[in-house]
Amino acid sequence: MLQLTALYAEIESQIEDLRADCESSLLADFVRVCVLSDYVRQQVMRDPTMIRSLLESQDLLSSVTDDYFIAQLQGLDPSTLDKRLRECRQRAMVRIIFRDLTRLAALEETTNDLSDLADSCIDAALLVHYAKNIEKFGKPMGDSSGQMQQMAVLALGKLGARELNVSSDIDLIFFYDEPGMVASTGREMTNQEFFVRTSQDVIRSLDANLHQGFVFRVDMRLRPYGESGALILNSASMEKYFLEQGRDWERYAFVKARAAAGNVALGEQFLIWLRPFIYRKYLDYSAVDALREMKRLIDIQVSRKDMSDDVKLGPGGIREIEFIVQALQLIWGGREPQLQERRILPAMTLLASGDFLPAEEVEQLRTAYCFLRNCEHVIQAEKDRQTQALPKGDLSQQRLADAMGFASYEAFISQLQSHRQSVTAIFERFMSSNRADTEELIESNLSWVSIWRDPNSERARELLAQSGFLRAEEVATELQQFSQRLTDRDLQEIGVTRLERLMPVLLGLAAREQDPDKTLTRLLPIVDQIARRSTYIVFLLENLDALQRMTHLCGMSPWVASRLSEMPILLYELSDRHIDEAVFEKTLLKAELQEQLSSADSDDLEAQMDLLRQFKNAAVLRIAVFELLDVLPLMKASDALTAIAEVVLDKAIDLAWQSMLTRFGSPCDTNGVALGKQFAIVAYGKLGGFELGYGSDLDLVMLYDADPQGETDGQKHIENSVFFHRMAQRIIHILTRYTRFGTVYEVDLRLRPSGNKGPLIGTINAYGRYLAESAWTWELQALVRSRFVAGHADMQVKFDLLRGSILQQPRDRVALLAEVVSMREKMRTHLQNRTLVAPPSLVAAQDVTQALSAEHSAKSARSARSELGDEVLVSGFDLKHGAGAIVDIEFMVQFAVLASAHEYPQVVHWSDKVRLLESLQAIGVFNSADRQLLHDAYIAYRAAVHYQWLGGEMQSFERLIEYREAVVAVWQRCMSA
Repeated sequence: MLQLTALYAEIESQIEDLRADCESSLLADFVRVCVLSDYVRQQVMRDPTMIRSLLESQDLLSSVTDDYFIAQLQGLDPSTLDKRLRECRQRAMVRIIFRDLTRLAALEETTNDLSDLADSCIDAALLVHYAKNIEKFGKPMGDSSGQMQQMAVLALGKLGARELNVSSDIDLIFFYDEPGMVASTGREMTNQEFFVRTSQDVIRSLDANLHQGFVFRVDMRLRPYGESGALILNSASMEKYFLEQGRDWERYAFVKARAAAGNVALGEQFLIWLRPFIYRKYLDYSAVDALREMKRLIDIQVSRKDMSDDVKLGPGGIREIEFIVQALQLIWGGREPQLQERRILPAMTLLASGDFLPAEEVEQLRTAYCFLRNCEHVIQAEKDRQTQALPKGDLSQQRLADAMGFASYEAFISQLQSHRQSVTAIFERFMSSNRADTEELIESNLSWVSIWRDPNSERARELLAQSGFLRAEEVATELQQFSQRLTDRDLQEIGVTRLERLMPVLLGLAAREQDPDKTLTRLLPIVDQIARRSTYIVFLLENLDALQRMTHLCGMSPWVASRLSEMPILLYELSDRHIDEAVFEKTLLKAELQEQLSSADSDDLEAQMDLLRQFKNAAVLRIAVFELLDVLPLMKASDALTAIAEVVLDKAIDLAWQSMLTRFGSPCDTNGVALGKQFAIVAYGKLGGFELGYGSDLDLVMLYDADPQGETDGQKHIENSVFFHRMAQRIIHILTRYTRFGTVYEVDLRLRPSGNKGPLIGTINAYGRYLAESAWTWELQALVRSRFVAGHADMQVKFDLLRGSILQQPRDRVALLAEVVSMREKMRTHLQNRTLVAPPSLVAAQDVTQALSAEHSAKSARSARSELGDEVLVSGFDLKHGAGAIVDIEFMVQFAVLASAHEYPQVVHWSDKVRLLESLQAIGVFNSADRQLLHDAYIAYRAAVHYQWLGGEMQSFERLIEYREAVVAVWQRCMSA
């Protein structure tokens, strides 16, 4: 440290005349900064006036506001601009370096001040040169709008994130909105020519190294087409470039992009437009592949130039931390908008809070990043040079150690190495862990590579047979044909390369399943769908857990395989970071849906409908996964499916309501008072009974409570009845319209009063009168399994009161029993004759004859299966409609509720079978043994239906047959006249 000591003495003597201008403690700090920074020392010697100004203003001791530098650059013209920019920069740099080296400013303040300085200088230069060129050439006018044009300046890299370092260049992109001509009485000039001149002027004022130095080095190489491209483009050309030629590294670059100067509104508008290019809507593991390649190229450069001591580019340096953070942002940012954060430290906080990276690793990265950035600033502040290399000279090393708070350079290096080793370890785990798992799987059995490359060979057939494929000859032929189909498609080279890595792994995993032949047959259509969309292939290669889960689930369930083939986007759900947490609470589902919908414009119903379908499909697939893997029992699976439907219905109401409000205003009473969203959806059948299945449609009735003669209060008045009818139509449109992601749900509205002949929606009062005066017995049975599921809370109270009052009416027990038994017998007769396709919920209608008519019983095959469905046979026993099956239990429960509710009103509180059975046992309708039997049988039947729907093959039927016989016995005891 002898050199530093001598330097202290020398500098103290040089600035002796400043003692009168500042306190001794401040002077001591100033001497120390001059010792550490030759740049600051030179400024002191060159311009004592500037130093006295800093001391007198107390600017060295306090933070400044965002407009601090703007205020210093007012009133400039072409003759004063360049000189004033450099004076401002020199004064600012002395202040910033002083506060940074004395640690009066935290890292974030230093980088923010440097970024504010750059923004202010860019804006000042642009304003002056823009005004000068308008005066010289005329005003640039847009062809389309006729409005005067101004260019926007986009900042990328560290300036874009407001993380500029002490001696950084600035990455800029210029563009303007509309092509056109300059309005001038002189020679003709296009807007392009005008803005090229203005851009060149701005760059020269900032970048030129004059006798007072430069302001900021300007790097324009990130612009479209790079150095070979035009210096500035118009908006249409910018959009065309990114639509047709945008590359992966540009996505990485634009994570930090920000509109920094000029027409900021235009710049931000463009970045919003570009956001889907930067952040893909779905999990994007291709970003890791692209970043891995970028890192490989950087490593080659580092190796060639011997840059191992570079704190930015070297191993464990700043760049590796940035890669980790920005790779996670690119992967997840499309689905998690909160991750679309330009600044790296706040982004780290978000990654930790969202569990995208272990909190302890984030803390290590944060600590290392701050250490490395402070180190970088010290290195650059010494001579105002753009370098991140550790110094070679003794004096520079002593300065660096002292500034970083270490007694020796060796102690500093020890701490630096510790941070870099931590970063490297995290980086290598992040960038290669999943790929390493995949590569290890390939390396462990290279025979799968040879099978895929030549599936038709004799050796391939032998290996397939040895690996457990029972139809080795057919499988080999199937693989050969599949490979030829892929070849005929003329896939891009990168896609072929990725498939060459995926297929051997897939074959090896399929061989591990119980039935390799079926598993592979189900997997190939999925690969066929994603062959041209290699981002999915990268995702599977980067996530061995998802690849293994996909293979295993396809081996278990043709339904899962079909869903993944129809909608490959669902593959991402197999590696969700919460895949092992079977939690489907309604509040969490609502938040998840709302977060997804936030990425769509509020007036873009088509985009919202697509997102609604994606949410539902993804959530249902997760439930199927959990149920197949025995993580989620039947009752919880049905509860989760039910919760999803309720959340979707609530959102459909919200979307329809907002659309109607915009067009017509709010429904009002006859006095013109707005009534609010007095709307309800009532569910019957499986949704009403908390028993929704994977393919269930929704049996719904829609109600409202408003004077039908009242009108809306919008500019365009319509009657309340018309308003709610159109709102109901819009809800049905939202739920049932087929898009590229399918429908949300099939909806059945035939349980409304008068069925398909009745109005789509009615008032709750009219509905109550119908149930009280005109309802058939089967409709009262259906009402037992009904409940409010979506809409306004006031409507829930009204419906619950209405339902309770109807169900609690006294009834002739003997007549009621006769009607229920007669209905059941005729249903069974017609089912046996194969003339009945199940009608809604109870397979019943206004009378027995109508129940069997086309009006009330005809459904599409798909709808039929999704409700009571096509028969589900187990050893000849129809689990739904057969004697002693699900419908018998339902009829017994519904009869018991209707017969006893007037005396025991508590039995109408619930709508699901399990709690209804408990309530009926409590009042003595069923004894404990019968209640337990019906409960167990009902759950077992439904579990078998779920299992078979998902494609499972039941191994044992004895217990189900025993239940059938026992339920028949209960029926004979309880339902005999």
